[in-house]
Formats: sequence, C-alpha cells, structure tokens
Amino acid sequence: MASDFREQLALEVPVWVDPKRVTYTHLGFQNSLASTLGPRVWAHAIRAFRAGFRQTATQGDPFQQGGVLVVRRGGEIQFGYVSQTAGDHPPMDAVMKHARKAAKG
Repeated sequence: MASDFREQLALEVPVWVDPKRVTYTHLGFQNSLASTLGPRVWAHAIRAFRAGFRQTATQGDPFQQGGVLVVRRGGEIQFGYVSQTAGDHPPMDAVMKHARKAAKG
C-alpha cells in the first residue's frame, strides 16, 4: 500500500508504515464501524463526491481513521488533529500555518 501511495502522489520522500497500528493507538486515532459508517460520514461523502472524488478499492483496515500531525525537527508535535470520522479533516489553512511555524524552528 505504501508503494502505491508513493507512486500515486509521485513522492520522493520516505514513507513509513505501522502495520500493527501502534502509533494510531498511541495517538488516540479512531477505529470503529461508527467512525466509518456513522451519520456524520454521509455529509463528508456527499461533499467529496460533489468535489469530484470517488471511492476506489479499500486497502488496509477500512475502520481505521487517521489524522494530521505537524512535527517539528526533533519530534515535538507542533499541531495534532484526530479525525473523528471518515472524511473529517482539519482546515488546511491551520495545517499550513503550523507547518510554516514548525519549519522556522
């Protein structure tokens, strides 16, 4: 899956994986049927569909939700966001603000 991810996004940076999801558990990321198929997910799905996104084949654990971390050099978390449901993402302007701050040191 990581190879497909790197290829699809044409990434030239390392991609680390955690098949046992130890990191997900440590960070409190959601893993449940409700977080994947609950009522709030449908609003996210409609928004994504209207924006032109389409669901393709699912790889990995379909019930595992993610999040966004901005990590400073040295490992300090500058910004963290735990997705409560599928399609739940932080505002990109907030992520970029913290990324710029983290990049400055």
